Amino acid sequence: LIAMSKDIRVILIKISDRLHNMRTMEYQSPAKQKQKSLETMEIYAPIADRLGISKIKIELDDLSLKFLKPEVYYDLVEKVDLRKDAREAFVQSIVDEVKAHLDEAGIEATVGGRVKHFFSIYKKMLKQNKTLDQIYDLFAVRIMVDTVKDCYAALGVIHEMYKPIPGRF
Repeated sequence: LIAMSKDIRVILIKISDRLHNMRTMEYQSPAKQKQKSLETMEIYAPIADRLGISKIKIELDDLSLKFLKPEVYYDLVEKVDLRKDAREAFVQSIVDEVKAHLDEAGIEATVGGRVKHFFSIYKKMLKQNKTLDQIYDLFAVRIMVDTVKDCYAALGVIHEMYKPIPGRF
């Protein structure tokens, strides 16, 4: 795909078209769903990732999983039962709480958070040979500081806020 296109706009249009196709894939035959989903996962999602379009990459991955392994996808959807909006609000509340504690400690930091998407959770379950109940990180909070000293100070604040899990970082 990249080799045949010298203009990045063509690639962006192709990725956008594929995203639209994946969003309407339920109208295709099961064979076509699997074929297009595999192609999407192997070609389009990695290109979106390399171009730094992670939001599209994530959606392409999740939609591909939905049609390649529907039983896995719907099982994850059911078990991670909070709606995406509710999960994002939950993560934002943690981000706000962490930021407040860091500010109170005088640590200048940028704090962000994100909800892990279904395909990412599925890959982790496969890689670590674990069930969903054994996966601790269904969301992520990132703290960025300028110095190593601030990094350790921020870690101290986090350990005061949340009890560390032995054997895990």
